[in-house]
Amino acid sequence: MDLIKQNNKLPIRMEDLTRFILIGREKLVSVRAEIRAIDKIGLAQEVKEQKQNEAQDLAGALLDAETKIGEILKSRSTSTFKKGGEKNLPLGINKFQSSQFQLMAKNIDIVERVKAEAIGNDDLPTRTEVLRQIKEIEREENIIKQKDIIESGINTPKGKYDLIVFDPPWDYGVKYNPETRRVANPYPEMSNEEIKAIDIPANKDCVLWFWTTHKFIWNAKEIMDNWGFEYKGILVWNKEKMGMGSWFRMQCEFCLLGVKGKPLWNINNLRDIISEPRREHSRKPEGFYDMIDNNFVGKKLDYFSRQKRKGWEVFGNDINKYVGK
Repeated sequence: MDLIKQNNKLPIRMEDLTRFILIGREKLVSVRAEIRAIDKIGLAQEVKEQKQNEAQDLAGALLDAETKIGEILKSRSTSTFKKGGEKNLPLGINKFQSSQFQLMAKNIDIVERVKAEAIGNDDLPTRTEVLRQIKEIEREENIIKQKDIIESGINTPKGKYDLIVFDPPWDYGVKYNPETRRVANPYPEMSNEEIKAIDIPANKDCVLWFWTTHKFIWNAKEIMDNWGFEYKGILVWNKEKMGMGSWFRMQCEFCLLGVKGKPLWNINNLRDIISEPRREHSRKPEGFYDMIDNNFVGKKLDYFSRQKRKGWEVFGNDINKYVGK
């Protein structure tokens, strides 16, 4: 059955759209199998091109149908589709797909762009690619928004502090890709020189905890020296789960300890390792803050914080990102 010829215009009713998608997906699998078979038996190139065009048209029509379902679901967001949960969604569509379809409906321009790019690249347009581009654009827009906040001015730390936790947005120079490079920073990055130029608000007697990763350990040490702190050691955070990496699959993050002057330090039982599962991107272990709260007194600052904490002053353009422990 040639779905494209029989459906020059997509169905209007939800039931017909879902039927179109269910049958269309099976048909697309069949057409792609035919293309592989054509390659194996070496039929004429025009036969293969005809099937490729058929697959492209069908994949594009399926995207349009999914987007149209998203529009309908979005318009009914306060009706039984929302109140009844997944059981009231159309047959063959789960809650996760419903969310994806509605996101596509909000970004029709990206759906059309993916379809056009697929034609230009002799490829098939997919929902996965549409969602990938939406996520990438959302991240870029969020970075622009944060930069605007920074440029318009945010409250700077007031006075001097006895203990400072510093977690800078290191410049990895990696473009974010939600499918392959999710480790890239989802916020504006700073160069080493920009970080070094920060006027760190430290008292004459101060303890500095400086977060870094494998790549920037030596840069962190250099910046700490430039600020007048004496390096004392490295605290290792074992995230208890293998991460990304080329030479090593990274599982640890590091926090350099530095002191200025003669801060109060009557502690002899702190270990140089914390083992705690990693959570969201850039979120530090609660055991680290518990350690500081239980062993240190004085005025404390969490610089580039992404969470408000009792007993701490926080500074950054994203301090409400995380809530609670």
